[in-house]
Amino acid sequence: MKKLSLALGVLALTFMVSCKETKEEPTTEPTMEEVEIAPEATEEEATTISISEDGVEYSDENTEVEISKDGAEVKQE
Repeated sequence: MKKLSLALGVLALTFMVSCKETKEEPTTEPTMEEVEIAPEATEEEATTISISEDGVEYSDENTEVEISKDGAEVKQE
């Protein structure tokens, strides 16, 4: 009986010691990549957003949207 309880104690102690070990993951440093800068848009290609007390106006090459306190209006060219 003593041998069985001694063996179980050693097994339990081994299990507790193995669970306490933490494995450290290697850290990787961020890499810097070159980014291409897009050419500036001309006034005709640009998207504009205007926000004021009266509402919001959005326009791009084909669409104009006006949202105000009185309602909304969409114009598509």
